[in-house]
Amino acid sequence: MPTDLKPGQSVRVTISRTITRAAARKTIERLFMKDKAVRSPLDARSRNFKELPKRRGGVIWTKRPNKLHPELAKGASAVVRTTPQSIRDLASVASFVTIAPQETHAQKPARKAAAATSNS
Repeated sequence: MPTDLKPGQSVRVTISRTITRAAARKTIERLFMKDKAVRSPLDARSRNFKELPKRRGGVIWTKRPNKLHPELAKGASAVVRTTPQSIRDLASVASFVTIAPQETHAQKPARKAAAATSNS
């Protein structure tokens, strides 16, 4: 499936089996973080976090929010917009995920219009 993907498409990536390689886990985590629904807890935490700069050894240091890692259990899914790099990433983790094309809002009315013309 990753070979027929084109940049700019939206695809649903679903974890189909347990991830056993650390590199594959990092790649899938990076891909999942592109989905707004998966990234929203990190964004909310960053929005509420107040930076408290303090001086340490003559240099100003700022504490930043810790990164939250998404749950990558079997069956978890995310919608990812494909880029040339993400297509290569999906190909490298293809043994752990299933990839399905995601319908966009522009495709749905066209399909309804085609069904209406075929019925009349």
